[in-house]
Formats: sequence, structure tokens, C-alpha cells
Amino acid sequence: MSASIDFSSLPQAELTDDGGKPLRARLLATHDIAAAVAEAVRANWAVMPAGGLTSAIGSYDYKDEEIQGFAGIVAIRPKGALAAEMVGADTPLTDLKTHQVAVDADKGLVSAGAGLTFTQVNAALAEAVGPNARLLVDLTSIGSAFVGGVVATGGMGPLRLSPLGTLDAVCLADGGDQARLVEGDALAAVQGLQGWTGMVAAARFRYVQVPTGEFGLVLPVQGSDVDTIAGLLSWLRPWTRIALPTEPGGRITGEGGETVLNGIELVSRDSLEAFIEHSEEPARSKAQGLLQSCEYAGADMLACLTGWSELSIDDVLMSLLDPETETIGGVMIDFGVGFSSGAEMETFRAIREGAPDLARTRARVVQPGKLKPWSTSTDINIVLPADTGAIVAVLEAYADYRSAIRSLARELKGALEVELSAYGHLSPSGIDPHHRVTLVAPEGAEAALAGARQAVAANKRTLIHDLMFAAKSNGLVVTGGEKGAPSLVEIARAAGGENRLPEDLKAAFARTRAAVMAAPAHFSFRAPAELRTAD
Repeated sequence: MSASIDFSSLPQAELTDDGGKPLRARLLATHDIAAAVAEAVRANWAVMPAGGLTSAIGSYDYKDEEIQGFAGIVAIRPKGALAAEMVGADTPLTDLKTHQVAVDADKGLVSAGAGLTFTQVNAALAEAVGPNARLLVDLTSIGSAFVGGVVATGGMGPLRLSPLGTLDAVCLADGGDQARLVEGDALAAVQGLQGWTGMVAAARFRYVQVPTGEFGLVLPVQGSDVDTIAGLLSWLRPWTRIALPTEPGGRITGEGGETVLNGIELVSRDSLEAFIEHSEEPARSKAQGLLQSCEYAGADMLACLTGWSELSIDDVLMSLLDPETETIGGVMIDFGVGFSSGAEMETFRAIREGAPDLARTRARVVQPGKLKPWSTSTDINIVLPADTGAIVAVLEAYADYRSAIRSLARELKGALEVELSAYGHLSPSGIDPHHRVTLVAPEGAEAALAGARQAVAANKRTLIHDLMFAAKSNGLVVTGGEKGAPSLVEIARAAGGENRLPEDLKAAFARTRAAVMAAPAHFSFRAPAELRTAD
């Protein structure tokens, strides 16, 4: 990027975060992030990294006084492409452009520019290595989330494996004349920090081989029957315990033999009904069939199992059965529905991902005669042992939260709408079932909306407190949340401050603060106040 950039002449960024908050910034899309960031910092512009924006809650929460010393804010977005451009394996990570991929098959490594999706990176891997080679970054949004943004947010999917699990190095643009290569322990100061320490220009991952076939299995469950769901999770634990290969580009293994479960996700019946109302064929018909399964089983939720196997879907089902009870961990299979590779799995993913997508959309759209919706989602990840009693303690906290929100909805009926959408992760290796609450009030009902917001926020704090207590009482590990550092801050606030956190989280909080305080103000201006001042 040889020509100087006149940042003040750039177009205004027409971007909003997941909460509908607009970004007041100029927008620059570029293949050369490092050069653009360096020039922006030299011209004293604050930098807002802008990727695929698939998970941007609170990204634009900063106060005007925090940017008064800058010429303005520029949102820098990596340019992508319809398909990744393959470059030589010896291309340095710091030289990689946002739309390029380099595969080093000898070392089992793939380097990807920040503007590519993981679907595109996996397609490049399939071409260079084979159809079963892929990145074990298991986001549900692999077709839309950018590589740079996923590293910056620390985004996780059903497997509950953060990017650090397979991340080898990052090219970080933080305003210096040259982008920095970040490796080893220093990667923790990049992943999950939302671009507060610099902008990810490219990332290098270790790739793996997975079993040939992909499958989905949907089981109706009753959300209030926490004992049965706990039994299901405990029973399925061996199939979720995935070991990464020790040799470059090797195959993942698990305790479940030829079958590996890479996720157990939750979709509530009301989320499914909303999806059917707004979806198109063939997903609509399949979703109606799943709703009918709920009705037949008398269930209000679906447990969605996904994985890879060398077996057919029928044989997968048989391998998961308890031969003594002919159930899967106590859950009847009479009304279960199976999906296999190809178009069926695409339909299955559309249904599974439709619930959170629809919930986020509802939270952003202002309806005629209504105030701007207010929305909040739970996000706290807990690693569970095989003990069903410990799992029950966690599930009961979520059941209590659902009950409290539904009581609030009944109490406020007629004054405003209280929508609850449950979806997310039940994998024993990291349980984090997101529960999104959205409030929709008529124009003129600002006071009622404010009161409802306070009530929901109080119930959410109670949920986090109950989960922390359950973890402490049962010796469980709380690893943070799906949104990286913002989740950690929210957990600390609910706990009554960072000093009330478990030791592991307290140490993570201190490391995060140190990284933010050492970062250029051109990036750290958006970080929460707790992370920008000494303890």
C-alpha cells in the first residue's frame, strides 16, 4: 500500500453490532492490514478491527471522551475473496495477504489471511491435502466468520475448543512499521481480546484428519428433567473426549472408537417454532418434522448431536445405545431423527444455526410502533466430569433461570414482550447453553423497559452466581466464556469483583489486564475500564 491514505475522506462505516449499536467510524477494506494499521496509527487514528461481525456484542461500547485525543476512528476490514488464493508453503506469515492460504503438508500447518472464512480454508486444505483434512475450529458460523475475527474473539463452537487448541502463530498489526509474529504463550494476549491489543492480519494453525462421514442425531428432551439430560451427557462423555494427534496432520482419536462426537447442542421448542415461521424449504419441512417429534415425545427441547464416523448413521445410533436399556443415556430414541453427510447435514445445520441467528436478528430489528429491543445472552463455560450429580447442579441453575424469565414474562404480559430463546452447547467438555432474553416494548414505555432490563440483569447475575457456586461445590472448572475477555469481565462483575473469581480465572483476568495496559491506546480505547487501570 504505497499511496498515502486520506482517512477523513473514507466512507462512513454502515455497521452495527449484535445489539444494533451503530459504529461511528470511517471504513477501510484492504488486503494489506499491516500497512493500513501502521498508517492509521501514524496519522493518530484509533483503530476498530472489523471482520465478519458474526459475534460483535458490545464491540462499539466506548465513550466519546476516550477518543478525544485521536483524529477519529477507522474501522479496518480485511478484504476476502470468493475462494482462497493458494501461495507457496514457504510464504512467511507476516507476508500473507488477507485472502491467501499457504499449506505446509510436511509440518501439518496451514496459514490463512484474516479475511477468509474457515469454510474457505478447509476447501483449500481439501484441495492441497485431501477431503478429510480440516481445521478443528468448530464454529457454527464457519461459512461467515473471518479467521481474524475468530482469533480475536476466541470464538468456540460445539466442541468447546478455543482457537488456542490448534493455533500455532498469529501475525499481529499493532501500529509498528512491521507486523509482529506472535507465538507460544504470547498468543493468549491476542486470542479473545477483541482486537484491544492489535489487529490479526493472518493466523497459522495445525490441521488434522477427521473420520470420513459426518452425521447429526436429534433427540427430544424435557428441559426441566435435568436428571435425564445429565444422564445423557454423562453417557456420551467418552465420544466427546477427542485427542489431538501428536504427528503433523495426523488423525484425531477418541474414546468412542470409530465415532467422534464434536458437539451436543440445545435448541428449545419455541426457538424451533420461530424458525419454522421464517424459514424456507427444505429446512422448513425438516424443522416441522422435528417439532412433531417434540410433540410426540412431550418434550420442550432438542438435543442435537453432531460428529464424524466411519459408520453409517444407523450404525452410529446403535453404537451409542446402552444395550441394557436400549436408550442413549436414559433418553428414548423412538422419536429421534438422524441426518447423514451431504445435503441432509446442510439442512440440519440450517435448523441448528437458525435458532441463534433468528434470536440475534430479533434483537436488532426495530418493529413499527416499538422501541429498540434490548437483549442479553448467557455465556459461561464449565468443564464437567462424568459425575451426573455435578451435571445436575449446573443444569438446575439454567432451569431456575428459565423459570424466572418465564415468570417475568407472565408478570409483564400486556406491557411488553419477553422472549426467551435457548440454544447452545451441552458438550460435557464445555457446557454453555446460551439463553438469550429479548425485551420488546411499545413506544412510550421507556420506564417499563428499563425496569424489565434491571429484572433480567438481576436474574442473569443470579444465574452466574449459582453456576459459580455449583462449580465450587462440585470441583468443576470454569474456563470463562465464548466471547473471550468480555465474558471474563461479565463473570467477574457478577461474582462481585475479580478477587471473588476462582484462582484460574483470577490469573486470566490479571494477564488480560496486563496485555491491555501494555497495548497501544489506538486499540485499547474500547476495552472495559477494569482492564485499562491497575488493580
